[in-house]
Amino acid sequence: MMITRMALLVAGVFLFLSSCAPVKFTRSDNVSVATNCSGDACIASTVACDPKINGALTTFTYTSLTANYPSIQSNCAPTDVDYTWVVKKADGTVITNSIPGLENANPSDVNFTVLGQGNYYVYLTAGKTGNGLNPYNATTPLEFIVPGSGVGNSLTCDPKLNGTQTSVVVRASDSNPAITANCTPAAATYIWTATKDGSNFTIAGLSGASSTPNIKSYGPGVYRISLYAVATGSTHWQSSSPLVVTVQDDPTPIAAIQCNPRINGSLTNLTVTSSSPNPLISGNCAPSAVQYTWTVTKNGSNVTVPGLSGANSNPNFLGLGTGTYLIYLTASAPNHSNWSTTTPLSITVDNTGPTQTLSCAPRLNNTSVAVTITPSGNNPLVTSGCNPSTVTHTWSVFKAGSAVTIGGLNGASSTGNFIGAGLGTYFIYLTASAPGYNAYVSPSPLEVTVATANDPLRPVVFEKLVQVTDNKVDILVVVDDSNSMAPENTKLAQRLQGFVQDLTASGVDWQMCATVTRSQDAYNNGTFYWGASRNWVGYLGSPAWLMKAGATDPYSIFTSTIAAIGAGWANTDDERGIKAAWWSVEYAPYNGCYRDDASLAVIVISDEDVRSVGGNSSLQYYQGEYKPLEADDQPQSFVNKIRQQFGVDKRVTFNSIIVRPGDSQCMAAQDAGAAKSHYGYKYNELSQLTGGGVASICANDYSTNLYYFKDRIVNSLASIPLECAPVGQINVTITPSMSSVATQLQNNSVVFSPAIPAGRTVKVEYNCPRS
Repeated sequence: MMITRMALLVAGVFLFLSSCAPVKFTRSDNVSVATNCSGDACIASTVACDPKINGALTTFTYTSLTANYPSIQSNCAPTDVDYTWVVKKADGTVITNSIPGLENANPSDVNFTVLGQGNYYVYLTAGKTGNGLNPYNATTPLEFIVPGSGVGNSLTCDPKLNGTQTSVVVRASDSNPAITANCTPAAATYIWTATKDGSNFTIAGLSGASSTPNIKSYGPGVYRISLYAVATGSTHWQSSSPLVVTVQDDPTPIAAIQCNPRINGSLTNLTVTSSSPNPLISGNCAPSAVQYTWTVTKNGSNVTVPGLSGANSNPNFLGLGTGTYLIYLTASAPNHSNWSTTTPLSITVDNTGPTQTLSCAPRLNNTSVAVTITPSGNNPLVTSGCNPSTVTHTWSVFKAGSAVTIGGLNGASSTGNFIGAGLGTYFIYLTASAPGYNAYVSPSPLEVTVATANDPLRPVVFEKLVQVTDNKVDILVVVDDSNSMAPENTKLAQRLQGFVQDLTASGVDWQMCATVTRSQDAYNNGTFYWGASRNWVGYLGSPAWLMKAGATDPYSIFTSTIAAIGAGWANTDDERGIKAAWWSVEYAPYNGCYRDDASLAVIVISDEDVRSVGGNSSLQYYQGEYKPLEADDQPQSFVNKIRQQFGVDKRVTFNSIIVRPGDSQCMAAQDAGAAKSHYGYKYNELSQLTGGGVASICANDYSTNLYYFKDRIVNSLASIPLECAPVGQINVTITPSMSSVATQLQNNSVVFSPAIPAGRTVKVEYNCPRS
């Protein structure tokens, strides 16, 4: 009968275990002792070891076929140190029984079978007092497995940072990441090791199944963290790839973001009903090119509101049901400190449902929307002009961007004490509500300016000679690429060549960008941008989207570009030409389309109004055709954007090729093409605001239209921006005189009709409040 070596050793377990007292295995190889350290011997400050089983292994399993018991190589440098081998179970309990062969620098015939079935973990400590070197202490053990019915390999782990990540970047202002082992079953011992920038590193507090050590306290660097875990009855589990924590210094903010979130332009709270339009939610952040993160809670729980995004949006709260929604904003941008809401906006959804429309006409002193008064004068009478008059009035007043309280301002008619509130300009908004009525919200504020008593007015004189060479011009072409526009866009492309050649012959320094009336996935990453510039096909200059005077073969460039833009793509039927132009101007620092010392001419071609019906639901022809206008769809918003981006002196014309309001013959001709057209009311309004031209989309040849625009750009002055809301009369003198020129004050600009031609001098005299 044959008895294997393995069986004999296991059978002798009890005799062996009872014959020896507990020991810790320590032995020195002990050839010599270095009492002094100098030269190359002192290059390293720590004993270096790399223990291995049978030359290369870190785990060894005994079997009945094992012919020779394994050996261990310590691989220490230097070798003349003391070696201590400590044996532990999976739960960390130290085994004090002697293990045959486990001694000296390089143990041989190491026999763990005397301990019976189980997993055993061997740790090496190597060092010697007096040699000036720090001892080596093994962080991960060698594993010896004696098989049996209770031994397997069931332990699995999935280490993570912050619950789900394997790599994170943290800055000084961020929280340290939570580190979890996620072992199944729970490990008995967790051994975490780390490196910093490639060198072994100890992180205090990194232990157990879960911990949040203060990694940031060790400074910038790349920390790689690995796990070695053991469990009773299972082989060990070890990381195949580390967790990575990159610690970086916070960038120095160059500016603080400032935001003033509002509902419908001026409100911080609003009640909406089933018949109310979706409210306008605006961030009002400076700078505007920030990352907007909106969060909403209802009854303390987070909810997702469709359509709530970006700087301005009209989210659908009604679809989420009745209740009160609190709206929070966090705005961030590179090299800026974040801005976060302190007091949330509030939207209350009430489905009782009004049935009638409430109308109001707020005025100052019964007829004005802006007045200037002095401290010795009289406060203005503020009236709401609401019908019915028995409504609830809420007046909101802002000064220098902050809300202020004006004593006595209340109800349908009152004389608020603006003089008592001090010098400055006050913007007054009205919200009116009544049971059974839609709420009224001021589309624009009343304006009261309180100026100093002594010499309250400052005279301003502006004089300019209109010159043909006042003619460095940037051109933005906005192409409506909806389904019905292919024929008109082709005509535009065919005639743009003559247009720019004529500009060049006139000595104009021009450059041109193009965009479309829809948002575009500019970088093919799923993110859509309004106003993104289209590359000019065949243009050899750089960048490819900015064509300049002197371009070779502009006819081929225009026709190829229009063909590439095409028509009828997804989402092209929501035409928003003003919004596209607004965002193109917003991106001015990045697209290079706009020069500080050049005038700006926008040319839009469309057979419908903004968002098809210009925000007027009564003009809807198809089901679902009506869509509410947002802030950046409004004509005045574009004018304000130009002033914000470039200052009040920027010359700009918005030129429209549209179905002109009232031109029923043109509309009928467009409708014959099977798609319903609409009068371009909003485009026409913006052209009027800027002194631009309005031409018919039904013209057989756009040459005349484009040359007319060119003449407006090159040879005329259509408007002059004023420094303030003028006080009193404005005097305009044109030399040589013109017999039939009308002047009109529009949004703090004097607009001339017709435009003043080159060769004449315009002098404007008016008074501003003295600040």
